[in-house]
Amino acid sequence: MMKSKKILPYMLAAVLAMLVPTQVYAVDFDITDVQIDAQLNEDGTADVTERFTYAFEDDFNGITRGLIAKEGTSIENFSASENGKALKVEMEDGVYQVFRAGEDDETIEIELNYEITNAVEKFEDGAQFYWAFFDENNDSEYGDMTISVIPPLPADEVEALGYEEAANTERITDDGTAVFELGSVPDGENANVRAIFEPELFPDAAASGGTVRDDLAQDREEQENEAAAFAQNQQTARIIAIPAIAVLGALLLGGILFAWIRTVRRKRQIRNYPYEFFVPKESMSIPALLHFTNSAFLTPNAISAAILELMRKGNIKQVSEDHFELINRKTDHAHEETLIELLFDFIGGGREFTLGQVEQYTENELNHPAYNEAIAEWNKNIAAEVKAKSFYEKHPVLRWTASILGGLFIGLAIYTGIYALFPAMAAAIVLAMLAFGFAIAYAPITFDGLEIRHHWRQLKAAMQNLPESQWHALNSDDQQRAYAYLLGSDPKTAERKAAAFTSANSAADDSSFVMNPIFMTAIFVSAGTTTASASGGTAGSGAGVGGGGGGSGAF
Repeated sequence: MMKSKKILPYMLAAVLAMLVPTQVYAVDFDITDVQIDAQLNEDGTADVTERFTYAFEDDFNGITRGLIAKEGTSIENFSASENGKALKVEMEDGVYQVFRAGEDDETIEIELNYEITNAVEKFEDGAQFYWAFFDENNDSEYGDMTISVIPPLPADEVEALGYEEAANTERITDDGTAVFELGSVPDGENANVRAIFEPELFPDAAASGGTVRDDLAQDREEQENEAAAFAQNQQTARIIAIPAIAVLGALLLGGILFAWIRTVRRKRQIRNYPYEFFVPKESMSIPALLHFTNSAFLTPNAISAAILELMRKGNIKQVSEDHFELINRKTDHAHEETLIELLFDFIGGGREFTLGQVEQYTENELNHPAYNEAIAEWNKNIAAEVKAKSFYEKHPVLRWTASILGGLFIGLAIYTGIYALFPAMAAAIVLAMLAFGFAIAYAPITFDGLEIRHHWRQLKAAMQNLPESQWHALNSDDQQRAYAYLLGSDPKTAERKAAAFTSANSAADDSSFVMNPIFMTAIFVSAGTTTASASGGTAGSGAGVGGGGGGSGAF
């Protein structure tokens, strides 16, 4: 039961691991099996044999083993082998590197051997081996671990006790060997193993005064008392937490269902409007419409649409296919001012710019930061125009209620996790994520906003197969707004329809709408692609008994 309590931090860490970056390993591997045999000697030393089975997913150069001796002991004569063949070993920063290169999908078994001096502490009533073969600094999981502590001769008066991950795993064989069957061990956990034998088995070991068996008996009693208290508290948690999770979960899901039904009904009402092709009235700029109705992540195609919008408003005149002249700097929106500054001041000569200059400017890496910063500011100002329209409902009471429920679910997840009610813990975590997600994201679009989005999306769909006669029936202003929107939201259809949709105006027309917008779009797509690239273990001290510990890895 004590071991179950230790799983809570591991489970919570797994949730946090989805949100934060973790250490990057050069090699992917699993340690599927670990067998550790500590053969105790009459002089108090221990000859340790460790067998690690590694399953590699990548090419590799070898394995690592960190060994941290507890105070008063030392690690000597470390060696490694595979099938009886010695392997090269180097030590760096307290970590042994065993060189054994191999390819991906290979499974190997490495045997490690070393000696622990002063491994046995000899007291009046017993001689104990109390050791940590790994500690919380270990970065690798062990699939199936067994630790055996073997006396010099068969023993009769043997006691054994495991701590933390090794708790309740001990058993004693007929010959007096203390075996700890830990099974699967997560990374970042501590485990101490303790075995006491008759002191007469270690005649050459240094003796100390005092006794040790009473200390182990006290630890065992504490573990048993903690296990009993844990079982009682677990039952209380089961009675309180599970119904609470069910009731609060039903409340949360009911609220989300109500909000969803409300939104669906509103959308259905708008979809049932009879439709006849028309260009919606001007409610915001074309870039803002693209942000709101198509995607908040504007592509370089939207820059071409924004330029067509400035041409329609008379701010810019297209002199030739790639040559543009500034007519008027006074604009309706901040993002239009930002775009004019980028095109005419940064890229052009102040009063004009060419698409060739755009290519030359973005090909120079020194200009990438300024270009990207200007585009980011342009996007920011477009988002500000959309936000000013208040197309999203607030619902503060509903969102705060969801936040409070999320906090309650987090508390219930911790409570049930402490007492190993893991299905309830998992349910609470899922409900907490759902509650916080709802609190953060729930901002339904207003009826007016849904109407605008629906009408412009219908226009885009209709323009894919719109007859030329119906297009030519529109006035010039509607044509330009409709085509600019299509260019920013569906460039493939815009390219296919370019000849028909842009032939309405004469080349002599001051709007210059006849010029090829597809060529202009290709330039800004290329500019966006070009500038995108510019955006921009030691062993330590152990946490086990007496400062001991260690860990495993690969390279």
